Amino acid sequence: CGRLTMAAAISVLLCSGLLGGAPARRAVPSAFARPRAVPRMLAWEQPDFSPVAIRSVKPSSSPRFFEVTVDAGDELAKAYSTPGQFVQLRPSADAKPGFFAIASPPVKTGGGALEFLVKAAESNAWLTGAKAGAGAEMCAPMGKGFDLSVISAENPDLPCTNLCFAVAGSGVACVRSIVESAAFPLGAGKTAQLFLGCRDLADLPYSDRFEAWEQAGVQLVPVLSRAPDFDGCKGYVQDALRAEGKLKAPAESAIVLVGTKEMAEAVKEVAEGFNIPKERVLTNF
Repeated sequence: CGRLTMAAAISVLLCSGLLGGAPARRAVPSAFARPRAVPRMLAWEQPDFSPVAIRSVKPSSSPRFFEVTVDAGDELAKAYSTPGQFVQLRPSADAKPGFFAIASPPVKTGGGALEFLVKAAESNAWLTGAKAGAGAEMCAPMGKGFDLSVISAENPDLPCTNLCFAVAGSGVACVRSIVESAAFPLGAGKTAQLFLGCRDLADLPYSDRFEAWEQAGVQLVPVLSRAPDFDGCKGYVQDALRAEGKLKAPAESAIVLVGTKEMAEAVKEVAEGFNIPKERVLTNF
């Protein structure tokens, strides 16, 4: 499949958000080193919920996704320590909560706001249709997030030179939480690629952020499932990863994986075929 640069993707657009495993124990001092952990909710615990308020809801660059900002308060916001963590959010105590990956990067300062990318769906209608100031309930950030120290670990026998994001749809929220975090800057000789699966170019969320991500060193590879005339990668993310020459330095890559169970299993098979160690296929659960 052919390559489409971020600038080209934006030009076309203008014309027309989980659970398992244990965190790594050994810290690696570098820009990608895992920050010191602060207390957080483990994925399997029954969480306590706190009252929060919806600050804003706006459509993303795709009409199927919404960008939601929640005033969570300093205590809950500061408990968010690692990109890839998520929360449970519900409109009221008698409602079933949904799981939402945090899209904004962790911050050490106050402010109390957390941001999310939410797919339009019947189960999420209460949130995507919420008015500013509407009340809700949220638990503390959950999960281990992504341990990106793997890309900076010094291992002459098995170097890691490329960080590959293999994500679909609202999973790009996790990409934002990494790329826009203070821990992201790529070191010398390191590259990053974003294989982003969506229906078509108009369906790509966060397209307004792509140029900044490109400047941070991320190559965008859109993978479109419903765009037969598209000149780039067609099908699904796992198909693009299998294509010869698309994944840079496969044996020296680490993969950040966010998607459906079927996609995750297929990507793991691709990684195994490239001899990518299992510990370099990163999930946030």
